[in-house]
Amino acid sequence: MSVSGKQQEFFAPILAACAPIAAVDTALDAEFAVSALLGGAYAAADEERAAAVARFAEDLVSVLDGRDDALAGALLAGLSGVAPAAVAGHARAALDAGTRPVWAAEIGTARCTDAWAMSDVYGDQTEFVLVFEFADRDRGGAPHACCVLTDANLGVVKDCWTSTEPERVLADCRRSAASNDDLRLAEVAPSTARAAVEPLLARTDELPELPDSTEFAEDRALLLARLATLPTAPAEAADGADPVAEFLAASEAEIDDAPDGVVEACARLIAEYAAADPYRWSPTAAEQFLVDWVPTSAVLDAECVDWLPTVLLAFVTYAGHRRGLPEDAVMDTQDAIREHLDDFAAAMADAAGNAVTAAQVARAMLADGVDPTDQDAVRTWLASNLPR
Repeated sequence: MSVSGKQQEFFAPILAACAPIAAVDTALDAEFAVSALLGGAYAAADEERAAAVARFAEDLVSVLDGRDDALAGALLAGLSGVAPAAVAGHARAALDAGTRPVWAAEIGTARCTDAWAMSDVYGDQTEFVLVFEFADRDRGGAPHACCVLTDANLGVVKDCWTSTEPERVLADCRRSAASNDDLRLAEVAPSTARAAVEPLLARTDELPELPDSTEFAEDRALLLARLATLPTAPAEAADGADPVAEFLAASEAEIDDAPDGVVEACARLIAEYAAADPYRWSPTAAEQFLVDWVPTSAVLDAECVDWLPTVLLAFVTYAGHRRGLPEDAVMDTQDAIREHLDDFAAAMADAAGNAVTAAQVARAMLADGVDPTDQDAVRTWLASNLPR
């Protein structure tokens, strides 16, 4: 691999700071150190953070390739374990037999022995605890827990960290769940944890600002490497169930005086917002739906706007009963909807006065009796109503 003078100059102080890594005596210590190193590149990137990490790691491999010192051997071995997959392969190829650490064979061999998930009663936030162990602890390192806090409403990972005391972590979780009726702790399949966390990590990479955590960036590469060792969840066959049809068949959907078709239209909008899990509703999810999402993204006519909070109350009641939530949890979500009725009305009014969005154009067309599927009618309406 060719290395430019700029690359050498850029990495010189970094490698000087990395000197202690040459003396680590386990694979886990090397993985920790290199993950933190990659985390620096991740945190420094303003956008396309995953790509920035891959470029940094690839350039580092280029600089280390051909060196025959202990630091190069330790860094290349660590990169072979926690760098992005393509770069990890290049690192393995560049690792010189003469400088290969004695623990290098243990890199990437830690296996998941336990997986748990602790969440609030609504499933708004879930902490996954994944325990990993090396077959050879002397060279591999201690058992460790990769912990991940996810947020279902935001669709991101809020934090991740690693502990070399997994039994203490799990004991803390058990105590928390035993002392708090709003917490649920359950053993999960490792494939379930992987399926839940990986897409949220990808979305977190694209956030304008990273989570407020010093450990997230440092431990991200190690977490991704550990997740990659877990089995993938089998594809679930679609059951063909329509959550809206099921809701409409329930007693909760019997809303007095609701105009024909309005309950179904509102229910389909509700299910669209909660497509990942139509039955997971909480006070926070209800507030975000009414105050944030509907005013900016939903297409609905004035009649649906009027009836939407009522239908939402009915839908979250049905969904909570279907999921078996405690009655007080269902009532708290109902109360949140009522508490945000004024905020909903204000947000809809603000949306109407702000810059025109596609959803607002569609609403205006519906209000004027235009069929959005009639292209000629839509073109005529747009020509008459939008500023030139």
